[in-house]
Amino acid sequence: MGEVPLARLWQLSDGTLCLLLKDPRAENWQLRVVRNDATLQSEHFSSAIVAMDEAKQWRARFDSSKGLR
Repeated sequence: MGEVPLARLWQLSDGTLCLLLKDPRAENWQLRVVRNDATLQSEHFSSAIVAMDEAKQWRARFDSSKGLR
């Protein structure tokens, strides 16, 4: 069994999604930003809480409606 998507942390109007994933064989959590079939950013974290905090910062970077891209 591979990685399992656990939560969609946010979604933007252009279809960009931030997903929290867990591989049951690994100790860490993965945060991944995708749009269509492309992975835009991905990083592993030792804690789901840390990953979710980081997702908030990533949203600000990817949200073009805020002019921060």
